[in-house]
Amino acid sequence: MFLKRHLVLTNCLIILVVAVLLVFGVFWWLDVYTRHGESNVVPDVRGLDVKTATSILQGNDMQCVVIDSVYLPEKHPGVIIEQSPLADAMVKSGRRIYVTVNAMSAQMVVFPDVVDMSLRQATVQIEGANFKVKEIKYEPSSYRDLVLSVEYKGREVKIAQKLPYRSEVILHVGKGDDHEEVVDSVSVVDRVIEEAIFEEF
Repeated sequence: MFLKRHLVLTNCLIILVVAVLLVFGVFWWLDVYTRHGESNVVPDVRGLDVKTATSILQGNDMQCVVIDSVYLPEKHPGVIIEQSPLADAMVKSGRRIYVTVNAMSAQMVVFPDVVDMSLRQATVQIEGANFKVKEIKYEPSSYRDLVLSVEYKGREVKIAQKLPYRSEVILHVGKGDDHEEVVDSVSVVDRVIEEAIFEEF
């Protein structure tokens, strides 16, 4: 009788009970879905090949996913060089561990055309393309610090030629000796002419 007389109050109580049950239900579902309280320590798989790393991670209820490859000549080909999450991190069971692998061979990249470019500009271009200047050899030239040619393993690099990623090259650069000699000769001639004019007066 009370409930029939107070329908508004009855509806409010029903809504309250349903809301409480719904909240508890959501928390229970989240707890199950996220496997609350279950976490594992991520092992360090850097330096291992993908097959070995996959076996170790699966043994810890994790997955190994290769997302990228780079070439580092100082590292063994095919080994993992980076991982995310990092080693010793706490993660849920079933978590994916993303790894970067060292490529089996160097990627071939087009070397930038830096001939007839200033040494400073050429260096920026070369380093920007992920190559390195191993040595600079100066040669007689009319123009100082102008790149005359590029050498890789004893051979001249041609236009649009591809080299292994992060290769080291030698730059042949002008030292301006010829230009300086020309300037000195002109100065001597000018001085002789000035002296001759002065003697006439």
